Amino acid sequence: MTFKLTPIAISLVLSLGLLGCNSDNNKQPEITTPDTSLPATPIINMAVLKYIDPMIGTAASGHTFPGAVVPRGMVQLSPDTFKGTNADTEAGQNPWHSASGYWDASDYVAGDVLATDLNIYGFSHTHLSGTGATDLGDILVLPYSDIANSENNAFNKATEIASPGYYSVVLNNGNIKAELTTTTRVGVHRYTYAPDADRKIKLDLAHTLTANNGESLQNRVELVDEYTIRGRRVSTGWFQGQDIFFYAQFNQPIAHAMIARDGGDAMDMQMGAVYGSINSPNKEQITYLDFGKGNQPIEMRVALSPVDWEGAQKNLEAETPTYNFANVKVNAELAWAKELATVQVKGGSEAEKTNFYTAMYHAMIAPVEYQDVDGRYRDLLGAIRQADGYKNYSVYSTWDTFRAVHPLLTITNPQHATDLANDLIRKSQETGLLPKWEGYGEETGTMIGYPATAIIGDAVVKGLNVDPQDALEAAKKSAYYRPYDFPQIPDHTLQAVMAGQLSYYERDKCVGLPNWNSVSYALEFSYYDWTIAQMAKVAGDDAAYNEFNDRAYWSLNHWDKEAGFFVPVKLNSCEKEFASDAFNPYSSDALWYTEGNAWQWQWTFMQDLDKLTEVMGGTEGFNAKLNDLFTADANGGENHQDMTGFIGQYIHGNEPSHHVIYLYNRTNESWKTQEYLDKVYKEFYKPTPDGIIGNEDVGQMSAWYIMSAMGFYQVTPTDPTYTIGRPIFDEVTIKLPTGDFTITAENNSSDNKYVKSALINGKPLDVFNSFEHSEIKAGGTLHFVMTADKSQAMAARLN
Repeated sequence: MTFKLTPIAISLVLSLGLLGCNSDNNKQPEITTPDTSLPATPIINMAVLKYIDPMIGTAASGHTFPGAVVPRGMVQLSPDTFKGTNADTEAGQNPWHSASGYWDASDYVAGDVLATDLNIYGFSHTHLSGTGATDLGDILVLPYSDIANSENNAFNKATEIASPGYYSVVLNNGNIKAELTTTTRVGVHRYTYAPDADRKIKLDLAHTLTANNGESLQNRVELVDEYTIRGRRVSTGWFQGQDIFFYAQFNQPIAHAMIARDGGDAMDMQMGAVYGSINSPNKEQITYLDFGKGNQPIEMRVALSPVDWEGAQKNLEAETPTYNFANVKVNAELAWAKELATVQVKGGSEAEKTNFYTAMYHAMIAPVEYQDVDGRYRDLLGAIRQADGYKNYSVYSTWDTFRAVHPLLTITNPQHATDLANDLIRKSQETGLLPKWEGYGEETGTMIGYPATAIIGDAVVKGLNVDPQDALEAAKKSAYYRPYDFPQIPDHTLQAVMAGQLSYYERDKCVGLPNWNSVSYALEFSYYDWTIAQMAKVAGDDAAYNEFNDRAYWSLNHWDKEAGFFVPVKLNSCEKEFASDAFNPYSSDALWYTEGNAWQWQWTFMQDLDKLTEVMGGTEGFNAKLNDLFTADANGGENHQDMTGFIGQYIHGNEPSHHVIYLYNRTNESWKTQEYLDKVYKEFYKPTPDGIIGNEDVGQMSAWYIMSAMGFYQVTPTDPTYTIGRPIFDEVTIKLPTGDFTITAENNSSDNKYVKSALINGKPLDVFNSFEHSEIKAGGTLHFVMTADKSQAMAARLN
C-alpha cells in the first residue's frame, strides 16, 4: 500500500494481513488497497491500528465477528458463516456458536485448523459481539456469477483480511473479491468479479440467524429505480418483533431484477411495485439483481434505519453521499484511531499490545448509536421519538458490562459514560423500567436482577453529570415487584424484566426453591439494592437509603455457616434445603445458580466485603476460602457451557468471577493477586482466533483485561474505589478531558510479576491496596515498582 502523508510527525501503519493462494488453479483477484490521501492536517497517530485483530475471539466460544464496524456503529457489516440451523454444512455443530453469525470451528489447541472451502452465506448488516445468544444478521448480500452459487459460497481463510473498519475475502466459486467498510449507519460493499463474468447480487431479507428461534416475519421490498432498492424486515427470535428498514443504491444500473417470495419461483420485479404489502405480507423475500457483464466492480451502499425507509435514505445521503469506498474506509480507520488514542501504552510484548488494543476495539463496538441522522428513533415500546440534545443507544448487556465496561468508560471517556447512564434513565422514563438486556429496540429480559442500577449508581457516586434523583427514581421502579404498574409493557417482556423471583425476595427476604436461579437472584437483588441505597445517599433521601441498605443484606439468609456457602433455601421459610454436610458446592443446578455453582457465587456479596469476611471467619477464614477456590477440583461437577477458564473453581470465562482475584488484597497473601492475574493474562488472553477464553460478552471480557493490564480494577461498581493488580506495560497514559493520568511500572518484565511498592500521586495506597476514583486526575500518577522476588512483594494494609 502507498499512503500520501502530509509533513507531520505521525506514524501510519494499517495492517491488512497476508494473502495466501486458493486451492484451485484459477487466478485470484488481486488484493490491493487503492492509494488514498489523508486529511490535510492529520492529528491522530494511526500506528495503533496494527495492534487490532478482529479475528481474535472468532473461534472457540469468543463469539466475536470479524467484519467492518466503526465505534458504536449501528451497522456491523460482516460475513455470515454459521446460522445455527444444525443442518447441511452445520450438522453436528453446537448452534450456540452462531451468536455473531461467524464461527471458526477450528480446534487450535489440537492443531486441527479448518482453512479451506469454508461455508459462507453472504454478508449481513447487523451482528452481536461476543454474546451467548443469537440474533440479527439482517439484510444479507451475496455476490455471485453462476446461479448455482446463489445460495451460499465457500472461501479460504488465507484470503481473509480483517482490520478496523474493513473486511475482505475472496469467494472461491466465481473468484469474486468482496470488500466491506462502514459508516455509523451505512454498510458499503465493493465486489470485484472475474473478467467477463456475470455480475449478480442476491439481496436476502429472509436470511436469519436461527439458534434462538430466529424467524423472518414480514418483508417488504421495492425496486425504486434502476440504481435503488429499499425495504423493511420484521423478525423475531431473541429480539422479538425487531423492525428494521434499509435503503440501498448501486454504482451500476440493475439490468434485470427478480424476486422469490415465500419459497416460490423467482419472477420479474416491476419498478415501483412494493412486494409484501401490509395486506399481503411475505415472510421470505429474496431479490436477485443482475448487472450484466463488465469489468467495473459493483459498489453498493446500504443504509439502515430503525424508523422508516425515508430515514434510511436520509442516513445514506448524509453519511455516504457519493461512491467512494476508499474514502469511507479511511474515515472508518480514522474513527478507530481517534477512539484508541485515549489510552497509550509503552513496553509489553507485541502480543500484549495486540491483546490490549483489540480488547479496546471490542469494548467500543457497543452500545450502538440507534437513531437516524435526523434524531428520530423508536423507543422500547415502538413509539417514534425525536432526540433533542442526546443520542439513543442500544445493545445493553447490563449484567455483563456493569462490572468493567461502564467503570472503564468513567475513566477513559467520562462523557460517554454519562451519556449511557442518562440513556438508561431516559429509557426508564419513556417505557417504565430500566433495560436489562436490550438489543435493537427490543428488551429480552435476559439474565437476572436489575443490573442497570449498578451502571447508573456508579455514574452518580463518581460525580458524573447524572441527576441523582432521576437515577434513584428509575432504579426504585425496577426494584419493586409491581407488574400492574406497567400495563404498557408486553407481558412476555414484563415477566422477564420484572421476574417473579422479586416478589418472593420482597416477601420472604430470600428466594426459595423451586424458583429458577434462586440463590443467584437473591445475591444479585441484594447487591443492586445496595447500589440504590448509594444513589439515595447522594440524593439526600434518608428513607430510601435506609430501606434499600436494609434490603442489601437479605441474601445473607442464604448463607450456611457450616457449609460455608450461599445455598438454596425452601420456599416461604428461608430454611436450608439441604443439611450442611450434604450440600454439594460443585453442582451447577439451574434452580440454584446462574451459569455457575456455589464456588463462584460465594463471592458476589460485593456490597459489603467486610461483612463477607466476617461470615467467612475473619481475615484468615476469608484467605482460606480464596485458597480453597483456586485449588478446588476443576472437574468436580457438571458444568454449564459458560463455565470456562478454570483455575480450580475460579472461572474467568464468566462474569461473576471477574473481581475475585483482587480480593486477595484483603488478605495476608496480597501477592496472590499479582500471581493469579499473571496466569490469567498468559493463559486466557491470546492474539489468536481462540484467544478469548469465554464469550467476549459485548466488551466485558475485554474491559476486564484493559483495566487489569493498566494495573488496577474496581471490585464493586458504585463504590468509587480501585484496588491494584499486576500491570503489564511499563507506562500507560490515559488522556483525560483535562490532561493526562499516567501509570508507570518500574523494573517491569514478564518475570517481574510482583508489586514491590505502589504510590498514587506520590502517596501510599489506602487500606486493601486501594485508591479513590477522585485520585485519577490530570497530572496524576500511579507508580509501581516490580520485582520477581515474592518475598519482596508489598503487603496490603488490612485496617
